[in-house]
Amino acid sequence: MQQGYSGNWSLPSEFGTPFLSGELTTALRPAQDLASRKSERVTLEMGAGLRQRGGTGVAIQIVDLSVDGFRASTHLQLEKGGDVWLRLPGLEPYHAKVMWSKGNFIGCAFERPLHPAVLEMIVKKAVGR
Repeated sequence: MQQGYSGNWSLPSEFGTPFLSGELTTALRPAQDLASRKSERVTLEMGAGLRQRGGTGVAIQIVDLSVDGFRASTHLQLEKGGDVWLRLPGLEPYHAKVMWSKGNFIGCAFERPLHPAVLEMIVKKAVGR
């Protein structure tokens, strides 16, 4: 808070709106959230397909991937808890649940984890392009 601020939230600013003050943090998430993550994520850029239950497949861009899930950029508006199937190049579709959706990004958890060797193969293909 500014020194001398009386706590009256209705003080007008020079723009005619109430003056508000506070703190802004740039931390993406608390450290305990990072410690609770099940597995290490691999940052990569990779095209893939995604299909919702009852829908047709669309192209998405994978941003990061782990044995437990993925984060991707998509134009789809998906709701938390929704079922999706991720089709990675050369693999069968993997069933996942939408854990969060914000803007053009989604985070999904696989219903059954990827085998570490499969993840390694995917990363090698993506990096080797």
